[in-house]
Amino acid sequence: MNINPARWNRNSAYLVSERAYLLHTEGHYRESLALFEGLLDIYPDDLYYRDAVSALYLALGKPEEAVRQASVIIEAEPTHINAFVRRCEGYLRLGMSREAEQDLEQLRELRAEAEVRRMEMRLIAVRRKQLGATSQGIQK
Repeated sequence: MNINPARWNRNSAYLVSERAYLLHTEGHYRESLALFEGLLDIYPDDLYYRDAVSALYLALGKPEEAVRQASVIIEAEPTHINAFVRRCEGYLRLGMSREAEQDLEQLRELRAEAEVRRMEMRLIAVRRKQLGATSQGIQK
């Protein structure tokens, strides 16, 4: 009996990405990340896979890596709205509000209205938290 190994192709990659997406939606972030990173190793220029990896790094509390992945996307595709949102969120989690503001400005230029509103609210929340921490430090 002759058994030929399955050939890897875009259809195979699609099936793996569907599984990785489902794992992500079920909260299995590490497993999803492993699959998406594997796909990214095979298809390093695929912005969908890279965007998914960036989102998963945010979900896993690794904003530095999320920022790095989003920056690669932005370099390749300067109008990629999701990448600006993820990088902005990563910057906010790192306490880098000036950098987040720059990404917010890019979102405004791209006319991504819903994303702008969402990230403006996140920026306000982060600043309030920072002010609260600063005022507590002053009172001590």
